[in-house]
Amino acid sequence: MITLKKIIFILLSITFFTSCNKSNIYTNYFDFEDDIWHADSSIVFKFNSEKNNNMSFKLSISYSNEYPYQNIYTSYSLLDSSKNILKSEMIEYQLFEKKYGYPLGSGIYKDFVLDSLIIDNLVLNKDSEYTFLVKHSMRENFIIGVSRLALEIDKN
Repeated sequence: MITLKKIIFILLSITFFTSCNKSNIYTNYFDFEDDIWHADSSIVFKFNSEKNNNMSFKLSISYSNEYPYQNIYTSYSLLDSSKNILKSEMIEYQLFEKKYGYPLGSGIYKDFVLDSLIIDNLVLNKDSEYTFLVKHSMRENFIIGVSRLALEIDKN
């Protein structure tokens, strides 16, 4: 017969083993005040990395039904400690389905999150602090309906 102590032990063990993610190097987010992202605002994520880690970068955008377009263009730059650009790219995210307009991210009611793998299998060749910059590349001076931007870096 299973006792209460065994059940508690099993639940705690499951929680412990599922919460440990040894492959995660960095996770951080930026909340936009009043859900407004200004074009002149670069979102800055700083992280340290060990030499020769094979890494993947995932960017998550939290948005609402208030966002006025079906897509969003963002630009990112990865810089080393000497401010040399290691990688830079503009990416289009499809936030709403083109024909029917329903949101493509996960979520309910009016708040959604779209996760996207933007860099895979990147190896940085020195122990250093790195900077990851993100800005929106839309034509407007500011966009509404974007509440949060998150960056997650994992070892592959």
